[in-house]
Amino acid sequence: MEEVSYGALALIPPIISIALCFITKQVLISMFAGILAGGIILSGYNPFAGLSYSLNTLVTNLGDPGNANLVIFTMFMGVGIAFIWRLGGSFALAEAAKKKFKKRRSVCLGTWGLGMCTSINDCLVAAVDGNVFRDICKEYRISSEKFSYVLDSTAAPSAALFISDWIAYQIGMIGQGLDAAGITEIEPMGAYVRSIPFNMYSILTLLFVGFLMYTGMDYGPMLKAEVRCLEKGEFTSPTASPMLDVGHELGEAKMTKPMISSFVLPIVSAFATIIFGIIWTGREYMSQGPLAVLENCDASAALLWGSFVLAAVGIIIALVSRILTFRETCDTMIDGLKLMTLTGTILVLAWSLGEITKQLGLADFVVSLVGDSIPFGILPPIIMAFSILIAFATGTSWGTMAIMTPLAIEMAYAITGDVNLTIGMSGAVLSGAILGDHASPVSDTTVMASIFSGADHIDHVGTQLPYSLTVGGVIMVLYLIYGYTKISPFILLPIGFAALCLIATFMHKYCIKKYNINPNYADSMTKAIK
Repeated sequence: MEEVSYGALALIPPIISIALCFITKQVLISMFAGILAGGIILSGYNPFAGLSYSLNTLVTNLGDPGNANLVIFTMFMGVGIAFIWRLGGSFALAEAAKKKFKKRRSVCLGTWGLGMCTSINDCLVAAVDGNVFRDICKEYRISSEKFSYVLDSTAAPSAALFISDWIAYQIGMIGQGLDAAGITEIEPMGAYVRSIPFNMYSILTLLFVGFLMYTGMDYGPMLKAEVRCLEKGEFTSPTASPMLDVGHELGEAKMTKPMISSFVLPIVSAFATIIFGIIWTGREYMSQGPLAVLENCDASAALLWGSFVLAAVGIIIALVSRILTFRETCDTMIDGLKLMTLTGTILVLAWSLGEITKQLGLADFVVSLVGDSIPFGILPPIIMAFSILIAFATGTSWGTMAIMTPLAIEMAYAITGDVNLTIGMSGAVLSGAILGDHASPVSDTTVMASIFSGADHIDHVGTQLPYSLTVGGVIMVLYLIYGYTKISPFILLPIGFAALCLIATFMHKYCIKKYNINPNYADSMTKAIK
């Protein structure tokens, strides 16, 4: 197909998908509607050709080796989760946790901490952390909305900062930008390290989540959700349609011999396998340090191996302990695969929607709005803003990084000729990409947070959005200050965190009065739930 500039028409597929998500609360049909609209445009407005084009796009994205790898990873994760549930591992852990966690605050902080510790992959955070704390959150009357917020807001930010496949991807995108700009005095690895302080959204989001979990200074629709759960014991709202109910999908757990080991062994084995896989596939670069290993390892293969081991260890425990019969073991495997059917479907739809918008030239249209002659002072917030728009529309932060990182580096270097100023722009791209991803109802990671928390997807997006926009708004101001003053981000970040704490405290008090909620609501974080 010839390359054609579709201009503003490139906005139609994401607008349709996002609008229908909010109107119908049906993610699958909404995403496919957006893909179909794009396919019709790309096929010269022939509806039959457009349908064929859309279906071929789905097949192509499912057939991509990397995408197929992630789908199979998801299926094995489902099998592993099914065995952890059926063997009573989740129940045993929840019972043990009740003896350790005496307050809602400790449960919230535990969820936040585990999310950061499982940062090897953002999808893994949702799966592992969600499975660990879902029942505990119900027990301690922490709403599904807040739980899904913690899962979502620790997943990508943690993966973008700590040891994960994200780091290797970022290094690759930065390398492309350096090549495009003709910068040779710094290596991609060194540029990545220098860009970390400019990834302000990831840093401040993790700190902000911790602050909210510790203080309970909720505001907006999240405050309403928490009060509902605390006072009425309703984990989800009465009108919610949770994307996953493990008990309903997998049946009752067998309480013959509930053991914590049924939970811990599969997950620890999976993590050990993933770490081994990363080291093994990147072993040729071990002499160059851990970041070089991450940059050159096959993270997708490592994750696939880990998910297989998660499932395999669950099967072994079931058969060796004789908690499940052979027939029950086979049935549990099938139930686990069924559990992840929705997740796999959404992943394929999200990739296809991103591919359609790419072919329509959404990125080129957005970039054309920037122009080629702007002062550096406003460049950081502009780069972040357009990264937000692309990520929100496409639902993919990785796709946004691929589009915007090389472009941002090239633009910044053309304007300033300063390598140090230029490198920071990749952090602005990542900040915008993750914020847009968090705000988008068609984001695969946002959907996975809803699935593994057992939350209504639109409720999750709606309650998370004010928090994401609060952090994003503060960062926009910080980037503007940096653009005109060149003040070190190490000075700006503490100022930004202090501003977030003040805003949250003010908004909490305002909403307490507005919604006529008990002024001592935040005290519930430190009181035991009977």
